[in-house]
Amino acid sequence: MGKNIRIWAENGNSILEGIRNRSVESHIAVDFLQKELHEAVYSYVNGGFSKAGYILYPFVKGLSKDIFKKISDVKAAAEFLDESGCDFSNSLSLYRNTRLNGKSAPVFISQLYQDFSGIEKSGVKNKKVRFKKIDIKDYNKKDFEYLKPVIELKDFANDSLRDFVVDMHIHGSIATRDYVKGWSDLDTLIIIKKGVINDAELLAELRKILYKSKKYFYLVDPLQHHGHMAVTEYDMGYYCQAFFPLVLFDYSKSVFGSKYLNFGVRDDKAERMGRFHAFSGYFKSLYSGRIKSMGCYELKFLLHMISLFPTMYLQAKGMHVYKKFSFGIAKRDFSKSEWNPIEAATGIRSRWKAPAKIPFTAIASRINPLLAYQANAKYWDITNKINNLNRVNVQSLVNGMHILSEKAKARIDNHAKTSL
Repeated sequence: MGKNIRIWAENGNSILEGIRNRSVESHIAVDFLQKELHEAVYSYVNGGFSKAGYILYPFVKGLSKDIFKKISDVKAAAEFLDESGCDFSNSLSLYRNTRLNGKSAPVFISQLYQDFSGIEKSGVKNKKVRFKKIDIKDYNKKDFEYLKPVIELKDFANDSLRDFVVDMHIHGSIATRDYVKGWSDLDTLIIIKKGVINDAELLAELRKILYKSKKYFYLVDPLQHHGHMAVTEYDMGYYCQAFFPLVLFDYSKSVFGSKYLNFGVRDDKAERMGRFHAFSGYFKSLYSGRIKSMGCYELKFLLHMISLFPTMYLQAKGMHVYKKFSFGIAKRDFSKSEWNPIEAATGIRSRWKAPAKIPFTAIASRINPLLAYQANAKYWDITNKINNLNRVNVQSLVNGMHILSEKAKARIDNHAKTSL
C-alpha cells in the first residue's frame, strides 16, 4: 500500500501503468477509477468544452480532450477489476461497441458509475455531517446588492436543480460572511443524484442547466476560474475527502434546507499526496518558465493557488482544515522568509481593486457566460486596468512560491518515506 501511494504521489501516470501491468492491488484500481470518474463528471457538468465549444456555445457543445482521456484511461481499471471478480462487463461492452465522442461521453460516465456502485467496498468509516440553511437575513443589509447574484443562484437552484441534485451548498467566504468585495469568488458544491448519473440524457440536461448558472458566479467575481464543485450520490458511500473535505460542511450552507448528510469515508492518502504534488508542480512550471507578468485571469488564479497552498499542504500531511484556519497552522513548519509569499498574497487580497466591467457583459453572459467574461478579462489586459489598480510583483511571488513549495514537497516526501 505504501509503495503504491508513493508512486501515485510522484507520478500520477505510474498508477495507471501499474494497473495496466497488474502490479497494484485491486483496491488501488478502484480508487483510481473513482478519482478519474469524479474528475470527468466534474468537468463535464461544468461545460468541459473543446476550443470550438468554448467559443461557439450553444451552437457547438463539443467536449475537451481531457474528458475523453480520462474516460479512456478508466478502461484499463475496468478491465483489471473485471478480471479481479468485479462485474464491469456492461462498461467493457460499451468500450468495444460504442465510439467515444461528445454524445456518448455521458453514456460512458453513467455506465461506469453503475458498475462502480456494484463493487463490494471495505474500510469505510461512517460519518454524519450537519449544517444550516443559507438565509439572506443573516447578512448585512448594506451588502444585499452585492449578494444579489447569490440570491438569484439560490432561486435558480430551487427552481431548476431539485430534480437533479441531492443538495447544493454555498461554502467559502460567502457562506461565512467574511468575503472581500471584488476579490471573493462564489464557491458551491452539488451532489448529483444517482438517478441522474444513471440516465445519460439527464446528465446532459444537467450540464446545460449548470452552464447557464455560471453567470451568477461571474457577477460576483468576473475572474472566477472554477465552476460548481461536484460529487455524486454514488461517491457518498465510498467517500474520498480529497474531493471535498467533510470539515467544510461545518462552514457551508445548504440551499435546499437539508440538515445533514451521511458519508462512508475511505482512506484518501494517495489522492491527498497526488494532489499536492500536482499543486507544487504548478509553481515549479511557472518558475521554470521565468514568468515576469501575467494577464488578469492568470494573475487571479496564481493568487488563488497561493492562498490555497496552506490547505493543500496540511491535507498532504493528513489534516483536513478549513482554509481560513490553515494559514496559522501551516506557517509553523516554515521560516519567516519562506512564508513571505503567503503574507504578500494575503496583503494583495485585502487591498484588491477590480475595475468596471465592459458594458453588456452581463447580458452576453446569459448566452455564453465563460466566453463573455473571458472577453472582459482580455479587455482589462489590453487596457492594463488590473495592473494599474493592483501593483503585483509576479516574479517575486513566483520565485518565493517555488522555494516554499519545494521545501514543503521535501517535507511531505520525507514523511511518506518514513511512514512506509
